[in-house]
Amino acid sequence: MQDNNARAERPLVMVRAWGDEPMRLLLYRIDNDVCFVGSENAKRPIGLPGDQVFDFDVDRFANLLTAFQQGDQRKLGELWANIPVDDCACNRYQYNVDCSHDQENIADSESTASGHN
Repeated sequence: MQDNNARAERPLVMVRAWGDEPMRLLLYRIDNDVCFVGSENAKRPIGLPGDQVFDFDVDRFANLLTAFQQGDQRKLGELWANIPVDDCACNRYQYNVDCSHDQENIADSESTASGHN
């Protein structure tokens, strides 16, 4: 039962896949600036740079998919470029999924960095 709840809590995201193809996937976790995404039952989600993963928007996804299917690379590039930076899933969902940047790690990295001065 708990596994089903975990799946339901995974945010739906748009991914800028190979060749600028828009994909609808789920965000599993974030490690550094890598977003791990996959289908609902993915056993091994793939890691993508944070700037390739965006909050899912039905209208925006439909426009991206239409441009991709029509082979309109100019329009597709413009559509991807016009997604606000703050719409990256790694920014929006960093506190809703597992993330390697917990408070303990931040404190440890700061003390290590200050020890090298």
